[in-house]
Amino acid sequence: MLDVGCGTNPFRGRIANLTGIDPAFDSADYRCTIEEFSSNIQFNVAFCLGSINFGSEETILRQIGHVVDLLTPHARIYWRCNPGRQDHGNEQCKEIDFFSWTPELLTQYAEQFGFTVADLQQDSNNRLYCEWTR
Repeated sequence: MLDVGCGTNPFRGRIANLTGIDPAFDSADYRCTIEEFSSNIQFNVAFCLGSINFGSEETILRQIGHVVDLLTPHARIYWRCNPGRQDHGNEQCKEIDFFSWTPELLTQYAEQFGFTVADLQQDSNNRLYCEWTR
């Protein structure tokens, strides 16, 4: 399993064979961006829980492509996406270029990268939770 943007790597030791990457936290197994990460191992599952949320559509598509390249032919991706809301309770948050995820974009990108949306839900803060399978 691959945890993209693992942060403090809270799933380490709780999920077998988990590899966490994050550019900002020393507790990641690999301190790098998804674009910088490479592996000889292909993963069956990727977690993108709030990590592919920043920048332009071009940036988002490039990052998704890197994740997909690291996966086996029958992999799953689990998503938590921000619909562009700068509501994290921190004034500096307003300076961040959040990508405006929508259910339609999650579905469109899933198809574009050869996946099917198995589940798609929205919470009370309008965060999107999605599972892609192929």
